[in-house]
Amino acid sequence: MNYLILLASLLLPAHALADPPAPAVLQSQYLAAIEYAKGGGPTGCGLRATGETGTGLWVDVLLNVFARGPGERFGMFKVVVRKINLRDGAPVLRGGRITYLSIGKIHKARMKTGSGTKTAIGEGLDSPHNDGYMARLEFDNAIALLAEMPQADFRVAYSTESGGPEETIEFNRRITPGEASKLSACMSKLRGASGNRSDKAL
Repeated sequence: MNYLILLASLLLPAHALADPPAPAVLQSQYLAAIEYAKGGGPTGCGLRATGETGTGLWVDVLLNVFARGPGERFGMFKVVVRKINLRDGAPVLRGGRITYLSIGKIHKARMKTGSGTKTAIGEGLDSPHNDGYMARLEFDNAIALLAEMPQADFRVAYSTESGGPEETIEFNRRITPGEASKLSACMSKLRGASGNRSDKAL
């Protein structure tokens, strides 16, 4: 029996035995509240988390919830990763703004908070989206993530190859009181506009 275990371990590729690489902790992190409206009324709320890696990547993570009515309630998760366009070690500007280069399609992405909540992405509800990745989430899953993101560390893993290795990035900064107030106000308005008093999730 011990011989079989040893043989199996020798047949495993070396990378399967190695510890996964530590996540890249983002610099210049910022969480901003987002509000969506149509016809003068709120239709959705969200959080945008941005930051830069020490290797020159700019990361934008967006998580939204939409409640346009009892029958149309869902979440959206989007990840965009771009390379900062550098020349002689300095960002290349256009019109006073930093320019970026594509890293290629992001085939898969997922998120997990320090509390253990993960993105629950249904099969066929995700795809590369321009220079990023977008997925539709169950409403309750998106609500839980939106509640935890401002108060817990969270990690985002993404892959630029179909079935390829993942890169992992970590957000560990907290939302500012001002942005937290904006998100709370948006969720209150969305709850009122949904008109569903039995809904305890909002």
